[in-house]
Amino acid sequence: MDGANNHSSEQDTVVLVHGLAAMPFVMRPLARSLRQHFGQIVNWGYSSLGSRIERHGRSLAQLLRRLDGNESSGRIHLIGHSMGGIIGRLALAEFLPERFGRFLMLATPNRGSPVARRLAPLLGRICPPINQLTDHVSSFVCTLPMPSGAELGIIAAQGDFMVLEPSTRLGCERDHIVLPGLHSSVLWQRETAEQVRHFIEHGEFRRNCRWTDGAKKSAPAADKQPGH
Repeated sequence: MDGANNHSSEQDTVVLVHGLAAMPFVMRPLARSLRQHFGQIVNWGYSSLGSRIERHGRSLAQLLRRLDGNESSGRIHLIGHSMGGIIGRLALAEFLPERFGRFLMLATPNRGSPVARRLAPLLGRICPPINQLTDHVSSFVCTLPMPSGAELGIIAAQGDFMVLEPSTRLGCERDHIVLPGLHSSVLWQRETAEQVRHFIEHGEFRRNCRWTDGAKKSAPAADKQPGH
């Protein structure tokens, strides 16, 4: 399973993408931890509230193109928190770097959010992404094509009421794990940083540690039947 055995990650680039109504500073603790192990950390920011998700996906794809043109940046890995994972899906669908490594989603509403559904009638006009992130079966996020071409790892937050654990799953992920924390605080846990690094380096999460001794590894994607 480990495709990185013959590759040193010290020159790799890791791109971090924050979620809705957030800014790059929420990703700083994770960035600080990863900076000890990877060559370059790009904590990418964007104005998340006023534009549809597709616009941010195109902008992130442009960044990936620039990074892919710089061979000194090693492999390119992508980490998206919440809506940042959806933006990552769109960006990789538009442009998959030749040197792309692995893709991690943290508390990403792949099958929508019940909170977004409740807020959409009130805030959907001024914040288009809220409409796109509802858990209705016909919503934008629920009708996206499955991601392909990248080894995908998904982390769900144990106490997340904004994005429930089943909503983080796609069925095509290489591995999935549930870690302690709330929707945002999961970003700041030491265990999260360790699991992110382990997946980037090995293509799977680590089970023989404090929080995951009893966790079960996801079944192979071919054995799963995606559903809402």
